[in-house]
Amino acid sequence: MVTVRVNRGRVEEFENGSMKRSFGSNIVFAATDGETVVAVTKAGRVEEYVKGSMRRSFGSKAVSAQVSGDTVAVQTSSGRTEEYVKGSLRRSY
Repeated sequence: MVTVRVNRGRVEEFENGSMKRSFGSNIVFAATDGETVVAVTKAGRVEEYVKGSMRRSFGSKAVSAQVSGDTVAVQTSSGRTEEYVKGSLRRSY
């Protein structure tokens, strides 16, 4: 089981309770689906990581995010939810 947490602005990835890697900078929030990690930066951008390497960066004014496969749901500071698929905005509600 893979879990993540934010410590001093970096994402720490744990597997079975042991820290596997640390990555990113200026991170305020992180979530994972077990394979992909999404992180929200202080600037409000969403960064998507796979095995510690950044795949893409997208969005703005993000507060938190959730990931499931290729779909990322982002909650913005204005209270809206934006749904991204492979980094492209699909819909906002």
